[in-house]
Amino acid sequence: MSITEILNRIGPSTSSGILTHEEIKLLLAAEGDDKKLLFDKALQVKLAHLDNFVHLRGLIEYSNVCTKYCLYCGVRSKNPNFERYTLSDEEVIECAKLAHELGYGSVALQSGERSDAAFVDKITHLVKEIKKIDNGSLGITLSLGEQTEETYRRWFEAGAHRYLLRIEASNEDLYYKIHPRDAKHDFKTRLNCIDSLLKIGYQTGTGVMVGLPFQTLDDLADDLLFFKKKDVAMVGMGPFIPHPDTPLWQYRDQIPSAEKRMELT
Repeated sequence: MSITEILNRIGPSTSSGILTHEEIKLLLAAEGDDKKLLFDKALQVKLAHLDNFVHLRGLIEYSNVCTKYCLYCGVRSKNPNFERYTLSDEEVIECAKLAHELGYGSVALQSGERSDAAFVDKITHLVKEIKKIDNGSLGITLSLGEQTEETYRRWFEAGAHRYLLRIEASNEDLYYKIHPRDAKHDFKTRLNCIDSLLKIGYQTGTGVMVGLPFQTLDDLADDLLFFKKKDVAMVGMGPFIPHPDTPLWQYRDQIPSAEKRMELT
């Protein structure tokens, strides 16, 4: 089947044009005129569902303290080469108030992964304080990593309504090529956390990195099918950017898009 035939089956309805793994893989490999056809169809579908607006959200980078040591991440706990920080309560609330004054509809509170009681209590307090701004009109998104279902529910009841937890790779084998294989970095725990967020009622987002060493078009096609199966509300697919203070730096020349990227030194 040609790309044109596949695209002709995709209409503005979300129930039309269900794609198979092989069809998605063919679209991902599109080049030249086929890629332009794909982009044109993507814009058509996007405008049919989302119109042509940009929605701004205020991102509050709360802390870069992290208990994990993922193999790709520059803020991994085993990297001693930069300064750690955590914003004060006053700084967080000031940022949220500024976002509201500037007309932002929501803020996103993001940090490295911690799950200790002091951290959970602090986030609960901050969410409640942010909800006091203009009678709770400011939406709150959290991106704070893996937590227990009890913690997720506690934050939801405090006033958070969206949560972003990227899976980074929906293929378990690939997941363990970019994470240590230990209790702190467990693939099934990550999946269970996404399910807990959906169960509680969060508008749940997840996502993956694109351009990882070892990653294939089959992996990316499966990622897209994973998003559809989970029926998540938000999807993030960002580029893998090698960091020199991480184990994956040694594979920087194996990025699939290496010939198109900025040369790394």
